[in-house]
Amino acid sequence: MNYRIEDKRLYVDGSPVSLFSGSVQYWRLKPGLWEEILRRVKGMGFGIIETYMPWSVHEASPGRFDFGETDPRLDVRRFLELCDAAGIKVLARPGPHINAELTYFGYPERIFADEEVLCRCADGTPVVLPAPPRMFPAPCYHHPRFLSGVREYFEALAGVVGDMIHPGGPVIAIQADNECSKFFRVHPFDHDYSEYSVRLYRGFLAAKYGDVEELNRVYRSRYDAFELVDPPRAFKPAKPEDLPYYLDWVQFGEHYINESLRSIAGIIRECFGEGVPLFHNYPSTMPVPPFNIPAAEEFLDFQGIDAYPQRSHYHQIRRGIKMTSTESRLPLLMEFSSGGIYYARPISLADQEFTTWSALMHGIKGINFYMIVERERWYGSPVKRDGSLRPRHYDFYRRFLEEVRQWGLEDMSPDRPVLLLINREYERLVSAATLLCPNSSLVSELTGTVDVPEGLFVSEEHFGLSEPVAGRYLRLRSFWYWALTAAGVHFAIGDTCRAADLTGGHPLVIVPTFEFLGRELQERMVEYARGGGALVVGPRAPVHDETMKPCDVLGRHMRGPVEVRPGGKAFGAAALEVSLFEDETGSGRGATPLYRNPVGSGWLIHLGIVPGDLCNVADAEPFGPLVDTLLCMGGVDPAFVPSDSRIDVSVLRGDGRELLLVANPTHEAITTVLSHTKGASYRDLRTGEATGVGGAITVSLEPYTIRALGKA
Repeated sequence: MNYRIEDKRLYVDGSPVSLFSGSVQYWRLKPGLWEEILRRVKGMGFGIIETYMPWSVHEASPGRFDFGETDPRLDVRRFLELCDAAGIKVLARPGPHINAELTYFGYPERIFADEEVLCRCADGTPVVLPAPPRMFPAPCYHHPRFLSGVREYFEALAGVVGDMIHPGGPVIAIQADNECSKFFRVHPFDHDYSEYSVRLYRGFLAAKYGDVEELNRVYRSRYDAFELVDPPRAFKPAKPEDLPYYLDWVQFGEHYINESLRSIAGIIRECFGEGVPLFHNYPSTMPVPPFNIPAAEEFLDFQGIDAYPQRSHYHQIRRGIKMTSTESRLPLLMEFSSGGIYYARPISLADQEFTTWSALMHGIKGINFYMIVERERWYGSPVKRDGSLRPRHYDFYRRFLEEVRQWGLEDMSPDRPVLLLINREYERLVSAATLLCPNSSLVSELTGTVDVPEGLFVSEEHFGLSEPVAGRYLRLRSFWYWALTAAGVHFAIGDTCRAADLTGGHPLVIVPTFEFLGRELQERMVEYARGGGALVVGPRAPVHDETMKPCDVLGRHMRGPVEVRPGGKAFGAAALEVSLFEDETGSGRGATPLYRNPVGSGWLIHLGIVPGDLCNVADAEPFGPLVDTLLCMGGVDPAFVPSDSRIDVSVLRGDGRELLLVANPTHEAITTVLSHTKGASYRDLRTGEATGVGGAITVSLEPYTIRALGKA
């Protein structure tokens, strides 16, 4: 198979692939209906379907598999042949984890009988996944007997469908496991403390530090060998020098997941060959620790996130897509709601209509609709299990795909001059300081919680630092998201762990900074400013590196405050703390929480505010003048700014075209005026209605609607 990924598109045999697909689970449908169901799916405009190929479903007994010899529903080869005959490509998802609301998530139950294979909590007890319809223990992906079982199944599956990879058949990509996330129990001190996990941890330390003397220098310890280092089982640093030991374990959690994926990917390549792209998906919409997209794409071809949002959860999906579309070489929504699961919050057609268009506003290049064909333990799909239709649902997907292709959206990307970087070092600290439950970072994904403080589940302890950095960092991250949004700024969200280009060509980059910051990251930030960029940092000048050794690479370009005011207000809004600095002239005639220093041909801009809790655009509106000042300092021109801050605008460009997607994510009808339009005229692409000429565009939007505007 000849493929490449370029400009965030997948090309097969030199042609771009339209990565809009729908989930069809053959073993849950009557074989006699397969052909008709595929015809129905293609009738909506889908050229690709996705299907799981579950280990537990195909395993008749240990080492013996049924691929249709006994049960015709399991004839996966015939199903793929029908897809090929219908001109439908396939994304294959063989697991070993599939979820799919199957009991035991697609693992044979016998796997859990081998206690040595199971993950272990900090107290040594097996890890149990509290998933409906029946809880089950979690296997360790690093145990050789578990991997041996996976290999046995993949070898058997490849023996049946291995020749169905394009061009010999319809399969154009294979998934390396599903939602690999330590079984949703993502708190770093929850697990995995099993034997093979601890072995991997010690190998991780050896690779990171090279020799034990270097580890001892950082840890202030006296280990004779890496094999003697035991992982921490709770977060108990007493001083800053203790943090590297604990944060290394948090970083190892990312390595643990990625090495799990690397193992599965290696087996897939050995069984199915090298000539097929491999992908993965994450259960969390926001891929923060323990998820690390750039690290995983060192050995995977592309990745995606999953989301099942109601329409009122617009900003939850917007944040995750802004980040995923920045970090992944081919950002997809690998599972996106087409119907819903019986035990989660209900997803209506109105939800699907609004959130589907919301996803395309911010850089997603393809969507796999889960499920496009219904099955047991699922409801609300456009095609029912018997092949009949839900006409309104069916028509929505048909119209949606027609408009995507008619408008050329797959060749367009959002124009986002500002980059907000999440700071992975602080995200790891947040992960360590998270309270209450092992999967609390996924609570909002499952419940749809909105308008709550970012730090709700995070400790306010100092952990040896001079302030509660974890909680304050989350407030600052939330502050920037809402302040930029309220001001109508077009911004991307990135990750400081990117090894190559820090900025991706953005003229203004925002990085939260506190008292410690990795030396390499500091050097890259200064290099960016020297090259002509505008770098926004603060509230603190870093004085230590990631090992808590003195480091002022960034701090030497920053000023110390002349006054620190606890509490009070900043720009008319409540703040936890405000640092004031001499004005830019250094005359001493005034003090300001914001200043800029020249660095090379660029600028370092320091904002000394520790904000309070911001939960929505209304909270952030007082900071509009501040954001406007920052844009001016960074040389960023405002564009298509709505007069009502609740309205969101995305500017998509590509192939010489420009498209505005304007969203109203509220339950009220809103009429807004878009300013800074540079005099162009626009029309509604659906109705042909003119929406404005000259310097402003007037747009009326019903609740939870998105209008597409093109140049007249």
